[in-house]
Amino acid sequence: MTIGNFEAEVAGATGRPKRRRQARRLLRAAVAVAAVLAPLPLVQLSPAPSAPAAPALAATPPWFSGQVGGASQVVAVTGDQSGRANVEVWGKFPGADGAGQWWSMTGPLSGFVGSAGIADQSKDGYPATPAGVFSLPWAFGTDPAPQTGLPFHHTGPNDWWVGDMKSPLYNSFSTCAPGSCPFNEKESERLAIPEYALAVVMGVNAERKPGAGGAFFLHVQGGGPTAGCVSMDKTALRNLITWLKPGAVIAVRRA
Repeated sequence: MTIGNFEAEVAGATGRPKRRRQARRLLRAAVAVAAVLAPLPLVQLSPAPSAPAAPALAATPPWFSGQVGGASQVVAVTGDQSGRANVEVWGKFPGADGAGQWWSMTGPLSGFVGSAGIADQSKDGYPATPAGVFSLPWAFGTDPAPQTGLPFHHTGPNDWWVGDMKSPLYNSFSTCAPGSCPFNEKESERLAIPEYALAVVMGVNAERKPGAGGAFFLHVQGGGPTAGCVSMDKTALRNLITWLKPGAVIAVRRA
């Protein structure tokens, strides 16, 4: 169902006033989100329309619906073993009957996952994106901060993501001048790079178990598959970060 169809349904509603008000609130919320995400390009692995997709009410529960708990914002990623992916932005809004309803806010967008495709489990040194549902706790980037509900850190040349498995800081953010860090810098990642002009942290290996993988982000695409992150168009990502709020998750599966 498109926004236009839903508007017609609301206009012709014959239910109780409370239900009509709930339906109108749902419509306004969907239109507001669409205004933020409308500039996102619509591209699929197979040929797709060139115009952005209007928000569409899911006819059936989306594939991740039983896996994301109470999350109302989901970035759904379906990746293949060549490293290509579809990235789709979903929002859950109150329905006219009081139950939550999933809306696809963008339709599928082109993106990339790891060059080794999708793996069941993350691990260090293997360029695959892990399947599962992960938090999106905060964002960062060398670009100016977008307006967002997420915490945002403006990164510079002294910012790192620690990849040293022998360090107690493994799989965490750290700031120190190059040459002075309390971890192995050669095994860690500088965050002031073009692909991290804008990025969102993925909560992979939140327990920070050495060897179980680290430095997984949703970031700006660099023209091809990644070392394990999810990447997408920069304008699309900026619009997405603007929309995200605490509690959002990313759900990843194999095509």
